[in-house]
Amino acid sequence: MYCMPLVLSLRCGLNTRFSSMFNYDISVLEAKDAILAAVSHPTYKLKWVPVDNCSEVSQAFDEAVAMMDTASTAVAESTSSQLIAGLGGDDDYGYGENNCSSSAVASSTSQVKAEAMNFLSDADKSLSRLHFFPAVQRLCVKFNTALPLSAPVERLFSIVGLIETSKRNRLSDSNFEKLLMLKVNKV
Repeated sequence: MYCMPLVLSLRCGLNTRFSSMFNYDISVLEAKDAILAAVSHPTYKLKWVPVDNCSEVSQAFDEAVAMMDTASTAVAESTSSQLIAGLGGDDDYGYGENNCSSSAVASSTSQVKAEAMNFLSDADKSLSRLHFFPAVQRLCVKFNTALPLSAPVERLFSIVGLIETSKRNRLSDSNFEKLLMLKVNKV
Protein backbone atom coordinates (compact mmCIF):
# COMPACT_ATOMS: atom_id res chain seq x y z
CA MET A 1 0.00 0.00 0.00
CA TYR A 2 2.71 2.50 0.96
CA CYS A 3 5.20 1.39 -1.67
CA MET A 4 2.81 1.29 -4.63
CA PRO A 5 4.00 4.65 -6.08
CA LEU A 6 7.60 3.39 -5.91
CA VAL A 7 6.67 0.08 -7.56
CA LEU A 8 4.75 1.84 -10.32
CA SER A 9 7.59 4.27 -10.91
CA LEU A 10 10.13 1.45 -11.12
CA ARG A 11 7.91 -0.49 -13.49
CA CYS A 12 7.42 2.54 -15.69
CA GLY A 13 11.17 3.24 -15.76
CA LEU A 14 12.01 -0.36 -16.59
CA ASN A 15 9.40 -0.50 -19.33
CA THR A 16 10.68 2.76 -20.80
CA ARG A 17 14.34 1.79 -20.74
CA PHE A 18 14.06 -1.90 -21.66
CA SER A 19 10.90 -1.99 -23.78
CA SER A 20 12.74 -3.49 -26.77
CA MET A 21 13.90 -6.40 -24.61
CA PHE A 22 10.54 -6.94 -22.95
CA ASN A 23 8.85 -6.98 -26.37
CA TYR A 24 11.42 -9.42 -27.84
CA ASP A 25 12.31 -6.90 -30.56
CA ILE A 26 15.00 -8.77 -32.53
CA SER A 27 15.59 -5.75 -34.78
CA VAL A 28 17.23 -3.80 -31.91
CA LEU A 29 20.87 -4.90 -31.62
CA GLU A 30 21.02 -4.54 -27.83
CA ALA A 31 17.88 -6.64 -27.39
CA LYS A 32 19.04 -9.22 -29.93
CA ASP A 33 22.34 -9.69 -28.07
CA ALA A 34 20.54 -10.16 -24.76
CA ILE A 35 18.06 -12.61 -26.27
CA LEU A 36 20.82 -14.63 -27.93
CA ALA A 37 22.78 -14.68 -24.68
CA ALA A 38 19.83 -16.22 -22.86
CA VAL A 39 18.86 -18.68 -25.61
CA SER A 40 22.43 -19.93 -26.08
CA HIS A 41 22.74 -20.77 -22.37
CA PRO A 42 21.71 -24.40 -21.71
CA THR A 43 19.77 -23.53 -18.56
CA TYR A 44 17.37 -21.10 -20.22
CA LYS A 45 17.08 -21.87 -23.96
CA LEU A 46 13.51 -21.00 -25.05
CA LYS A 47 11.76 -21.66 -21.72
CA TRP A 48 11.32 -17.96 -20.92
CA VAL A 49 10.10 -16.88 -24.37
CA PRO A 50 6.32 -16.50 -24.82
CA VAL A 51 4.77 -18.95 -27.27
CA ASP A 52 3.85 -16.27 -29.83
CA ASN A 53 7.48 -15.02 -30.02
CA CYS A 54 9.09 -18.47 -29.97
CA SER A 55 9.42 -18.96 -33.74
CA GLU A 56 10.95 -15.51 -34.28
CA VAL A 57 13.50 -15.98 -31.49
CA SER A 58 14.28 -19.51 -32.68
CA GLN A 59 14.88 -18.27 -36.22
CA ALA A 60 17.19 -15.50 -34.98
CA PHE A 61 19.09 -18.10 -32.93
CA ASP A 62 19.47 -20.37 -35.98
CA GLU A 63 20.80 -17.45 -38.04
CA ALA A 64 23.25 -16.43 -35.31
CA VAL A 65 24.56 -19.98 -34.94
CA ALA A 66 24.98 -20.21 -38.73
CA MET A 67 26.83 -16.88 -38.77
CA MET A 68 29.17 -18.04 -35.98
CA ASP A 69 29.87 -21.29 -37.83
CA THR A 70 30.43 -19.46 -41.13
CA ALA A 71 32.83 -17.01 -39.49
CA SER A 72 34.85 -19.74 -37.78
CA THR A 73 34.92 -21.82 -40.99
CA ALA A 74 36.11 -18.81 -43.00
CA VAL A 75 38.93 -18.16 -40.52
CA ALA A 76 39.96 -21.82 -40.56
CA GLU A 77 39.88 -21.98 -44.38
CA SER A 78 41.91 -18.79 -44.80
CA THR A 79 44.49 -20.05 -42.30
CA SER A 80 44.78 -23.43 -44.04
CA SER A 81 45.01 -21.82 -47.49
CA GLN A 82 47.77 -19.53 -46.24
CA LEU A 83 49.62 -22.55 -44.89
CA ILE A 84 49.24 -24.40 -48.18
CA ALA A 85 50.40 -21.34 -50.14
CA GLY A 86 53.35 -20.98 -47.80
CA LEU A 87 54.32 -24.61 -48.40
CA GLY A 88 54.65 -23.98 -52.13
CA GLY A 89 51.26 -25.08 -53.37
CA ASP A 90 50.37 -25.52 -57.04
CA ASP A 91 48.28 -22.35 -57.20
CA ASP A 92 50.08 -19.76 -59.37
CA TYR A 93 47.74 -16.84 -58.73
CA GLY A 94 46.73 -17.33 -55.09
CA TYR A 95 43.10 -18.25 -55.73
CA GLY A 96 43.22 -21.51 -53.78
CA GLU A 97 41.30 -24.65 -54.55
CA ASN A 98 37.73 -24.42 -55.79
CA ASN A 99 36.18 -26.61 -53.14
CA CYS A 100 33.21 -24.38 -52.38
CA SER A 101 30.37 -26.01 -54.31
CA SER A 102 26.82 -24.97 -53.59
CA SER A 103 25.90 -28.43 -52.28
CA ALA A 104 28.76 -28.33 -49.74
CA VAL A 105 27.60 -24.93 -48.47
CA ALA A 106 23.97 -26.09 -48.27
CA SER A 107 25.03 -29.26 -46.46
CA SER A 108 27.08 -27.25 -43.96
CA THR A 109 24.20 -24.84 -43.37
CA SER A 110 21.71 -27.66 -42.83
CA GLN A 111 24.10 -29.35 -40.39
CA VAL A 112 24.44 -26.14 -38.38
CA LYS A 113 20.65 -25.62 -38.32
CA ALA A 114 20.23 -29.23 -37.21
CA GLU A 115 22.80 -28.61 -34.48
CA ALA A 116 20.88 -25.54 -33.30
CA MET A 117 17.55 -27.43 -33.28
CA ASN A 118 19.11 -30.38 -31.43
CA PHE A 119 20.52 -27.99 -28.84
CA LEU A 120 17.13 -26.36 -28.27
CA SER A 121 15.39 -29.73 -27.92
CA ASP A 122 18.05 -31.20 -25.61
CA ALA A 123 16.80 -31.57 -22.03
CA ASP A 124 20.23 -31.39 -20.36
CA LYS A 125 20.85 -28.06 -18.59
CA SER A 126 24.56 -28.43 -17.78
CA LEU A 127 27.17 -26.17 -19.36
CA SER A 128 29.32 -29.19 -20.21
CA ARG A 129 26.61 -30.19 -22.69
CA LEU A 130 27.78 -27.32 -24.93
CA HIS A 131 30.80 -29.43 -25.94
CA PHE A 132 28.45 -31.50 -28.09
CA PHE A 133 27.29 -28.38 -29.97
CA PRO A 134 30.46 -26.49 -31.07
CA ALA A 135 28.73 -23.71 -33.05
CA VAL A 136 26.31 -23.04 -30.19
CA GLN A 137 29.24 -23.12 -27.77
CA ARG A 138 31.03 -20.37 -29.72
CA LEU A 139 27.83 -18.29 -29.69
CA CYS A 140 27.37 -18.82 -25.95
CA VAL A 141 30.97 -17.81 -25.23
CA LYS A 142 30.59 -14.70 -27.38
CA PHE A 143 27.44 -13.43 -25.67
CA ASN A 144 27.92 -14.73 -22.11
CA THR A 145 31.53 -13.78 -21.39
CA ALA A 146 32.19 -10.93 -19.00
CA LEU A 147 34.98 -8.40 -19.36
CA PRO A 148 38.05 -9.66 -17.50
CA LEU A 149 39.15 -6.18 -16.43
CA SER A 150 37.38 -3.58 -14.35
CA ALA A 151 39.35 -0.63 -15.76
CA PRO A 152 36.74 0.34 -18.41
CA VAL A 153 34.00 0.33 -15.79
CA GLU A 154 36.07 2.37 -13.35
CA ARG A 155 36.86 4.85 -16.12
CA LEU A 156 33.15 5.12 -16.90
CA PHE A 157 32.27 5.81 -13.25
CA SER A 158 34.97 8.47 -13.15
CA ILE A 159 33.46 10.18 -16.20
CA VAL A 160 29.98 9.92 -14.64
CA GLY A 161 31.32 11.78 -11.61
CA LEU A 162 32.44 14.61 -13.89
CA ILE A 163 29.04 14.85 -15.58
CA GLU A 164 26.71 14.38 -12.60
CA THR A 165 27.66 17.37 -10.43
CA SER A 166 25.67 19.31 -7.87
CA LYS A 167 24.80 21.92 -10.51
CA ARG A 168 23.66 19.27 -12.99
CA ASN A 169 21.59 17.12 -10.67
CA ARG A 170 18.35 17.43 -12.65
CA LEU A 171 19.50 15.99 -15.97
CA SER A 172 16.99 13.72 -17.64
CA ASP A 173 18.07 10.15 -18.35
CA SER A 174 18.31 10.74 -22.09
CA ASN A 175 20.34 13.96 -21.73
CA PHE A 176 22.65 12.31 -19.20
CA GLU A 177 23.18 9.36 -21.55
CA LYS A 178 23.88 11.70 -24.48
CA LEU A 179 26.42 13.70 -22.46
CA LEU A 180 28.08 10.49 -21.30
CA MET A 181 28.33 9.17 -24.86
CA LEU A 182 29.78 12.47 -26.05
CA LYS A 183 32.38 12.44 -23.29
CA VAL A 184 33.34 8.79 -23.77
CA ASN A 185 33.56 9.01 -27.57
CA LYS A 186 35.46 12.30 -27.60
CA VAL A 187 38.52 12.04 -29.80
